[in-house]
Amino acid sequence: VELADLPAVEQLDLLNTRQLSCRELLAACRERAETTEPVVNAIPISDWDAAAVVAQRLDDDPSVLSGAPLRGLVTAHKDLLETADFPTTYGSPVFADFTPREDHPLVAALRQAGLVAVGKTNTPEFGAGSHTYNPLYGPTRNPWDPSRSAGGSSGGAAAALACGALSVADGSDLGGSLRNPASFCGVVGFRPTAGTVPYQVEHDDRIRMPTCGPMGRTVDDVTLLHSVMAPAITEAPLAPRAPRVAVSADLGDLPLDPAVRSVVEQAVVKLEAVGWAVEVDLPDLDQADLCFEDLRALGFAFRFDFRPADPRVKSVVRAEVAAGRSLGEARILEAVAIEARLQTVWDDFFADYDVFACATSQVPPFPLGQPWV
Repeated sequence: VELADLPAVEQLDLLNTRQLSCRELLAACRERAETTEPVVNAIPISDWDAAAVVAQRLDDDPSVLSGAPLRGLVTAHKDLLETADFPTTYGSPVFADFTPREDHPLVAALRQAGLVAVGKTNTPEFGAGSHTYNPLYGPTRNPWDPSRSAGGSSGGAAAALACGALSVADGSDLGGSLRNPASFCGVVGFRPTAGTVPYQVEHDDRIRMPTCGPMGRTVDDVTLLHSVMAPAITEAPLAPRAPRVAVSADLGDLPLDPAVRSVVEQAVVKLEAVGWAVEVDLPDLDQADLCFEDLRALGFAFRFDFRPADPRVKSVVRAEVAAGRSLGEARILEAVAIEARLQTVWDDFFADYDVFACATSQVPPFPLGQPWV
């Protein structure tokens, strides 16, 4: 296994035991990116030379960020997070020339944790969509089949990890934007419980916003990054019995590609083979779609109302902003109440189960030229 392909936890162990320098790890990732980026287009904004200066400083002065939990690992930030040393475009022509004055709080925290950032990972415009393409940088291609989508909206991060160009990466997720591209690219994405990642700028904590979360090549890598992103979360004690799993591949009635259904069924067989108790079950998710659609639109209105009619903004975003602005007080309160009820439903459901398993995406990676399926 080449250095760039090692799990981040193994890279970190080599760094901490001085078997590997920060510069050597960065060079391995850079070499991989130079091979894959012309095809995959996962990190459209990059400055590897500037990153090399940071890595050199870490190597030359052990006191710099001494003891930082991620010291020397290589990353790039999703191009929805503000970065003072790289442009932040949100994938939109509106911000094509924008470089923030300061880092987003999460970026600042990850920098203090020792990550060496090389640039920004690609995203759909304003993160809207499960296919990573935008008018500034074009599409991110699936590393396993460049004719297909890498998913979204954290598709750049997922593809870069699959290629070995990064050790770990941040992403964000409202309705699957960490998990969908991870499934398309064969890596791991985890959406933390809302509110557990403190480095976020919320307008109203009653209104669901995208949640930043970790991505990596392995579960251990994601656990490592999550420990920094959500520092208040402590390790849960292991259950004194085999986990109880509820499974519903299609959440009851959603269309599901046969290939995806087959993968879920294979996963169930593996869980049963190691002694996990698996049952077909599903909580009552009545009105979940209505709640999600309304709160998603309201979130877009909160974040992007400053340019509601700018023709440079893609139509999907303009439509979401308009929908959010049109919601009356009664409709908003109803959506908030539905979400609160659903949270109680899930709490009750997980009194009986430890895990709920379902398909991550309804379809496999689809052709690059399709905006959605």
